Amino acid sequence: MKKRHKYERVYTTHNLFVYLTKNKTYAVEGVILGKRIRKRTKCLQDAKAVCHFIEEGWQKQRFVSTSLTNHQVVEAEHVFSRLPDGVTLTQITDYFLSNHQISKIKLRDAVDEYLGTKEDLSINTYKQAKVLLNAFARSFESQELATVNRTDINSYLRKVNAPSHNHHLRAIKGLFRWADLEGYCQVNPCISIKPIKSLKPEVAVLSSEEVKALLEASRTLYGGKLLPYVAITIYAGLRPDSEMRHLTWDKINLKDGEIRVTRGKTNTPRLVEMPACLIAVLQQCDFSQPIYPTNFRRIWGEVRRAAGFKSGLSGKAGVDKNLKPWIKDIMRHTAISYRIRATGDIFTTATWAGNSPEIIKRHYLGLVTQSEQKMFFG
Repeated sequence: MKKRHKYERVYTTHNLFVYLTKNKTYAVEGVILGKRIRKRTKCLQDAKAVCHFIEEGWQKQRFVSTSLTNHQVVEAEHVFSRLPDGVTLTQITDYFLSNHQISKIKLRDAVDEYLGTKEDLSINTYKQAKVLLNAFARSFESQELATVNRTDINSYLRKVNAPSHNHHLRAIKGLFRWADLEGYCQVNPCISIKPIKSLKPEVAVLSSEEVKALLEASRTLYGGKLLPYVAITIYAGLRPDSEMRHLTWDKINLKDGEIRVTRGKTNTPRLVEMPACLIAVLQQCDFSQPIYPTNFRRIWGEVRRAAGFKSGLSGKAGVDKNLKPWIKDIMRHTAISYRIRATGDIFTTATWAGNSPEIIKRHYLGLVTQSEQKMFFG
């Protein structure tokens, strides 16, 4: 039997891959929802474009074809496979609703129980959810969760500040998704409530001069304690609090140029490739010192001030008066913006940053020029 030739993959996306054929054309192949994909292009750039076009088209098709989440689709398929012949899902649902007694849990108690399932999230994420949901619970203090309906929620949302509307809605939706799965309500009242559409401000990024100033300040102040933190956040794009707070030196592989992120906002492990300039900086650092020191806030405030930014420290408003404001997550935004400019690949940048491709497309394209990214990595 003739042995089949194996081609080397030169590019991959979530479901598709590209290889160079013996005829010097580029083949796009893969399987999406059981359908075999086979395309041929003359150059690698066209092959990449075909991959992204097919992947994005498939994602949009799934999005408009059903209002179910991916988890609900999988669960529905599992339920259908277990139904007896001649029995419909509607019949099963009607029977359940007519015989099942909804828990009479108070909204206040439900919020406390729900927050208990979120304690492993980052500190800031958990605190925000706690503040928003406690405010929601106070408006329905004596009411049972199952009696809160769509009208009640909309009435509550009309009373919150407009800029905070979507934050409150996101927290409430999370609560009722959990309550629905726990059997605390018959119907999720949030399903048809849509967030307010607003024009998002452009993501702020640091210039090369500001990057140099931050690196120099972190190198010279306090024996360089914050140099690893600043360099990794700016060049590897780790989340400044939830991921950097838990990063330790044993997760950094200077030989292979990789950082393994295991704890953070999403708690989804990923490998982050480091650029050569970051590796060079980290090789100068003291590995016996923690990346995120115990007195971080004070040191970080002084480093920011030395670099020309407001420190954010209490009692320093007068000293900070004429300095540039510090924007939350600006170092991570900088890393992602320069990364997408250098690679031009939305999918690999999304995986690298721990985001979705949609977030990368929506926020980070076209923020820096080619000459700026060369200076940044230089």
